[in-house]
Amino acid sequence: MDLSALYTTARSGGGEEDAKLQVYLLFYKPTSKDAIQNRIVSFLDWPFCHVEMAIPSRYGQQPWERTVWGSSIYQDETVFFTEKRYQRDGYVSIALELSLPQVRQIRGFCQHHAARQTPFHRWAMYAAYLPIQLVHTDATFCSKHVTQALQAAGLLPNVNAALITPSRLYRLLERRAIVQVVPSRMLAMMPPILRLSNVPPGLAQFAR
Repeated sequence: MDLSALYTTARSGGGEEDAKLQVYLLFYKPTSKDAIQNRIVSFLDWPFCHVEMAIPSRYGQQPWERTVWGSSIYQDETVFFTEKRYQRDGYVSIALELSLPQVRQIRGFCQHHAARQTPFHRWAMYAAYLPIQLVHTDATFCSKHVTQALQAAGLLPNVNAALITPSRLYRLLERRAIVQVVPSRMLAMMPPILRLSNVPPGLAQFAR
């Protein structure tokens, strides 16, 4: 991924440490048509069952036209880091404003685990809903991978990623001042970036 395109949208204060870029986290809320396992995961810690991280590689004229590199892991697969266009309904997207070095740390972490083909661990995923860590493994699940990617950039330093569910991660980030909401492609008349606290429930749907 060529980060040079990100410089054109960064608000630079003199050096790359001052450049402010956005990285997106996309949280998926299952419906009654989703697989039963997705609904079970959501039921254990409502409302989300999955999370992905998206790093823009280039930008269109609207927030939803950005092409991004997505990273996460699906059940019974390995970590991926690949170019994606998110156009699926059901995602809530939040944006973190980070420095360019932080974005590079996150990208490096995701690239490493994709190249290593870090596998999915089903029991570690379910154990994340417990109050203490019972499963110790280098394998991962979606919210553990995304949390560790953020930790590679110095965020959430005192959090045990093995005990983070998608909904718990959302709640942790919801309280941070740097979190913003990106509106859906269906809300073109709204401002491109809205503070999370100012967005009415149901207006933060982001298409995959």
